[in-house]
Amino acid sequence: MTKFVHIVQVHPVENGEPNLSKVKQEKEYDTKYGALAAVMDYNLIYKKTRAVYVGCVNTETGELV
Repeated sequence: MTKFVHIVQVHPVENGEPNLSKVKQEKEYDTKYGALAAVMDYNLIYKKTRAVYVGCVNTETGELV
């Protein structure tokens, strides 16, 4: 059965914007709501890094949906 996971990555902030080419941490969530809530919570607390919602990945094929 196909399973989907939602990916959140943490990037360092450079010049006020997250540097998307440098990934410091990555975490998977079962729901989009859980992933977006984690992004909001993380970004309220930490200022030197920024959490970004990447998208939904099909675990069978590895495709970003």
